[in-house]
Amino acid sequence: MSWWGNDNRAKTTLEVIKNFEQENPGIKVNPEYSEFGAYWDKLATQVAAGTTPDVMTMAGSYPVEYSSRGALLDLTKVSEELDTSEFAPEILDLGKIDGTQYSITAGTNSLTMVLDPVVFEAAGVPLPDDNTWTWDDYDRIAKELKGKLPAGTFAVQPFINDVTIATWARQGGETPFTDDGKVGMSANRVAAWFQKQLDLQESGAAPSAAQNVENAAATTEQSLLGQGKAAMSITWSNQARSYVGHNVIMAKLPSESEKSGAWLRSSMEYTISAKTKHPKAAAKLVNYLVNSPEAGKLIKSDRGMPTSKAVRAEVVPTLNDNQKAEAAYLDRLAELKVTAPKPFPPGTATMTAMVQRHLTDVLFERQTPENAAQAFIDEVNSSTR
Repeated sequence: MSWWGNDNRAKTTLEVIKNFEQENPGIKVNPEYSEFGAYWDKLATQVAAGTTPDVMTMAGSYPVEYSSRGALLDLTKVSEELDTSEFAPEILDLGKIDGTQYSITAGTNSLTMVLDPVVFEAAGVPLPDDNTWTWDDYDRIAKELKGKLPAGTFAVQPFINDVTIATWARQGGETPFTDDGKVGMSANRVAAWFQKQLDLQESGAAPSAAQNVENAAATTEQSLLGQGKAAMSITWSNQARSYVGHNVIMAKLPSESEKSGAWLRSSMEYTISAKTKHPKAAAKLVNYLVNSPEAGKLIKSDRGMPTSKAVRAEVVPTLNDNQKAEAAYLDRLAELKVTAPKPFPPGTATMTAMVQRHLTDVLFERQTPENAAQAFIDEVNSSTR
């Protein structure tokens, strides 16, 4: 079994594996783990060499990428060992690609706008009503905060990735990708997002381009938000609690409609190698990871909020206040029934790096928002297949 993450995740996962082996004495699990970037580099080499681990942890566009190469097992072939009866249909659908179940969701998360109530209170600015706020409200609040915060503290800590830009596109009535795998976002829509980030920077509500680059490379604790030097930032719901020592507010993203564009997604997924010599044993391990209450109580929300209804019921009461707030936030999104977009096509695994690079060019004024948007779209289109 392979996964990525820090030492705490490794320690927990090794304990879960030990418990699984005790319950399944005929199965020995060999763990492989590394930090995020090294994980994907190694996995690419393993897939090319045909030496993939039996159970692989995935995220983002990687299941699409590797299923298109024939590297992933159709999980319906091990349905006797992998029980999906406790998963809602829409959660199971997150692991389907062109109708085939290639992955099982380890946990869900979504984008959220983190609000630091301590910074808001210090500035004397009321918190927004996230049931009704729009991007115009967001810009107004950022401007108001900027005028009342001390030097070195900002209204906004910028954040962008492939899902951010896709959510922005969906809020504007556009689709991230068309059925034939090409970018469905218009250059005008992408440019409008780039322009918004530039306007926030130029107003002083967001840090300078150089500060933003430095902040993006920092750990969550050392980021502006982590140091109590930012009032608002988009981030993943399962990462929101890791920024500051006090409770933060997980708000819905601003939008022009009630649904806000954000959707429940797989924060992590488990897949099985198509070349595994141990499909039943691998499926038993995956089944234990997602369906065992004992495993769930150890993992908690580290891989996202548990998706088995039975495990979730056992785990949520054991969570801390911030984790319970995350569960409540995800429940709010689930009630909105925002349909997830189709999986992004093969070749988009590095889309986050693309959009970040082009936005950085805008913030350093090396490109106009319009030119950067078109260059981004062209680059993504050239990478898909």
